[in-house]
Amino acid sequence: MVSKLAMEESNSGNTNSSAVPNTNPNCSQNLQQIDEMNSSVISNDPTHPNSPYYIGSNDGSSLLLVTHVLDSNNYNSWALSMRRALRIKSKLGFIDGTLCEPRDPNDSLMEHCLRCNDIIITWMQNAMVIDIKSSTIYAETAHLFWLDLEQRFSQQNAPCIFEVKKDITTLIQNQDSMSVYFSKLKILLDELLNYKSIPNCSCDDLKTVIPTKRLGYEVPNGAKRVLQGN
Repeated sequence: MVSKLAMEESNSGNTNSSAVPNTNPNCSQNLQQIDEMNSSVISNDPTHPNSPYYIGSNDGSSLLLVTHVLDSNNYNSWALSMRRALRIKSKLGFIDGTLCEPRDPNDSLMEHCLRCNDIIITWMQNAMVIDIKSSTIYAETAHLFWLDLEQRFSQQNAPCIFEVKKDITTLIQNQDSMSVYFSKLKILLDELLNYKSIPNCSCDDLKTVIPTKRLGYEVPNGAKRVLQGN
């Protein structure tokens, strides 16, 4: 007969061997491929809530995605809010060009793509003053619609940047507390950085571009002391 001690040692050995993590690189690669396949299936399934082609029962054409409407003076803040709202809806790819219509007109996703495209255009038009909205009624795709707005309103950036720079250089503390003064300064700096768009890139070369972009304006001496913690 096998002794009780031998049986316990055998069971202990089995437990320890099962606790050893799997370090097989092939296994890890297979798991990654499975995750990518699952992600692709979800993305192409219009009935899945995480799919960009999904349109829920609350995603009607009258939906207002952002709380303030686009006018001739607030494009940058409006565009930032709209991008965030569309990202939440998993539909940012329709305006940044990463999601395009299928090349095959008989593709099963074609109708879903067209529906999403139309409803995104409608959502954006819902958040515009009537004069701007009336000039966008012939937009064909959400991507071209977005590019048209960007090109149209980016022409106004130069005078806006000039005004913000002037506000930064003339900002003084007066009777404000340090926290209030710093908050005012930060709002202006954030607004300036928002106007000075930085290209989307993760390469090392861009790391030297970003500081240059962010320092392309003069900060008053008082503001420098606040930023440096002096």
